[in-house]
Amino acid sequence: MKVSARMDYAVRALLELGLHWPNNQPLQLRAISRKAGVPQKFLIHILIALKNLGYVYSIRGKTGGYVLGEAPAKINLADLVKQLGGLGSFDEEKRKKKNDSVSLLWQDIDKSVVNALKGVTLEDLCNRQRQQIKTLSFDI
Repeated sequence: MKVSARMDYAVRALLELGLHWPNNQPLQLRAISRKAGVPQKFLIHILIALKNLGYVYSIRGKTGGYVLGEAPAKINLADLVKQLGGLGSFDEEKRKKKNDSVSLLWQDIDKSVVNALKGVTLEDLCNRQRQQIKTLSFDI
């Protein structure tokens, strides 16, 4: 399965904002980029898309940045995937042109992944990350 860079970067950016929640101080683009490991030139476009979808909002000014638009528990990853255009493993143009069994298989796999994500919220992902950080800290 292939996850598009856009989708990966969007989830990583939301994860950083989710870990910052409920602090209402905005995270600056530079900080999100550094923590999430996402190049700033791509991140700005992704944050604009997330803002247009209502997942984040921006605050202008010297101390401005980005904040989650709602609680991490209310952000469902399946909805995010659908709204951002899918996982990227099956090109929309190919879908229109091909209706063979292999193409249909890839479509079914994409649907299965989206269905698996229905039960996953950003809060779940944040908790998983916090647990991972605790484990890494303990091991060192």
